[in-house]
Amino acid sequence: MPPLDPTAHPQAHVTTPQERQVPRVARFVWLGPRFNALGYLSVRSALDRGGLDEVVLHVDRPELERDPLVADLMPRKGFRLSGLDDGGGDGLGEPTMRALNELDKLLDRPASRSNVWRLRILWHLGGLYLDTDAIVLRNLRELCVDPGFAGVERICLPASLDGNRSPVAWGRAGLLLAAREAISRLPNAGAAFRQVEDLYDLACNNAVIGAHPRHPDIGRLLHASAVMRRDKALRRYQLGPRLFEETLGNRSTPRFVLHDPWAFYPLGPEICWDYLRDDPKHRLGDLPDPRAYVAHLYDSVLARRLKVPLDAQYLRRSRGRTMFARMVEPWLDDLLAAQ
Repeated sequence: MPPLDPTAHPQAHVTTPQERQVPRVARFVWLGPRFNALGYLSVRSALDRGGLDEVVLHVDRPELERDPLVADLMPRKGFRLSGLDDGGGDGLGEPTMRALNELDKLLDRPASRSNVWRLRILWHLGGLYLDTDAIVLRNLRELCVDPGFAGVERICLPASLDGNRSPVAWGRAGLLLAAREAISRLPNAGAAFRQVEDLYDLACNNAVIGAHPRHPDIGRLLHASAVMRRDKALRRYQLGPRLFEETLGNRSTPRFVLHDPWAFYPLGPEICWDYLRDDPKHRLGDLPDPRAYVAHLYDSVLARRLKVPLDAQYLRRSRGRTMFARMVEPWLDDLLAAQ
């Protein structure tokens, strides 16, 4: 295959103001043979709280229709199961699509493949992409008036550290990591972290993305994925948050708005343990932030610290005792019945 031109840009063609808005459709991507409890609760929260026209679960295996949790979703109003529909990459160009297809075959982790597929689907169809560990907390329709959007989170290791050999920069990052870890162990980590959050860098995350079809910045992200060195693409986060940081520069523009952390990431990495902290007296409340549209849970962090699966059995035991259990209480009975 001839090398791709790293300066080339996909053709974005948008003609009317309505087409420059995010379609009011929530899109989830699931790659694998069996749906899980957290994904089910994420979809139910979008159906019941999102105020959107449709919620679509894009899957790579048609047999998922028979999964008990997906089967429970199938008859619910507004839900639809779909394949990985990217329209053949119309407008991206054949070399870019060929490179993306080769990249998909190279990636062996569902999370890495999902980083690219969410962009391919948004390029073709538009909508509001959500990770399957993102719980919708309130109506999302007002977000859809923008042409595109994502959110930023507070992190310790920004992309600017890549290749940086300054001991001062790395020493600062090490101190921030240690401080965040210590704060995450406190009884109310979220409140404590807010006292020092301005010390931490703001950077894009790709767990929540909105875009109209053929949005130019989604095209830029796909092209950057296609030309990325394959050894780099195989490293964790490079096709996800790092790609957004490096391509969009962590800068909000009129055509692609970056929302503050409270919108989608009210409890950031490690601090997210507050979601599962034992809290039977409701000292942490029922929500991470009253302004939040979505609570992204960072399920890999929670799984590492919880040390047991975050499944229906765990939720039955913790019912009413954690902030997360209270956030998803409306759907716990249906989840338990389906499993």
